[in-house]
Amino acid sequence: MDETAQHHTMAAALKRLAEDLPEKVTLAGLLEKLGDKAIAFVLLVFAIPAIIPTPGIPAGMIFGTALAILSLQIMFGSRKLMLPGFLGRLSVSRSLIEITAEKAAPRLAKLEGLLRPRGHVLAEHLGPVSIGIVIFLMAVLIALPIPFGNMLPGLAVLAIALGLAQKDDMAVLTGLGLAVLSVLTSGAIIYGGWALISGWFGWGQPAI
Repeated sequence: MDETAQHHTMAAALKRLAEDLPEKVTLAGLLEKLGDKAIAFVLLVFAIPAIIPTPGIPAGMIFGTALAILSLQIMFGSRKLMLPGFLGRLSVSRSLIEITAEKAAPRLAKLEGLLRPRGHVLAEHLGPVSIGIVIFLMAVLIALPIPFGNMLPGLAVLAIALGLAQKDDMAVLTGLGLAVLSVLTSGAIIYGGWALISGWFGWGQPAI
C-alpha cells in the first residue's frame, strides 16, 4: 500500500478524527464532523466504543442508541444523518475520542491490510434497507445491558462497514455471520438469565 493510499484509509481518518474538536464534543457535533464521510465510516466510528472499553460512560447504551437511530435513517434513504436533540446533546471528552482512536487505529489498519475487492454482489448491491435492518438489530444488542453483549454486535458492524468501504464481500459475509452469532448468543444469555431468575423466585412452577 503506497503512502497516498495509507493517507486515505479509514484507520488514518480515525487517527485524525479528534483534530479541531472542542474539549467536550456532543454526539451531534461528532456526527457533523463526519458529515462529509461515507456512511461506512460513520458506522465504524459509532461501533468502535462497543468494541474498545470506554471508561466513565455507558458507551454501549449511548452509542448503541445512536447507531439504532442512524440505521433507521439509512433504511429510509436519508441523505443527511442526524440525531435527535436529547441524544445529540450528550457529550464526550475529546481525550476519550483520542484514546479510543489511538487504541483502535493500529488494529483497524491491520484489518484494512487484509481486505481487498473480493466479489461485488453484497458490497455493491446490499441495499440500504438490508444494511439498516442488520445494523439496527446489532445496535439494539449493543444498547441492551447484556453482560459481555457489546463485543460481537460491535464487531459485526465493524466488519460490514469495512466490507462496504473496501467492496469486499468476504468481509460483509463475515459481518453478517457475526450478526447471526450475536443474535443467538445474546438470546441464549437472556434466556439463561431469565431461567435463573425464574428458578430463584419459583416463577412458572406449578402451585402445590
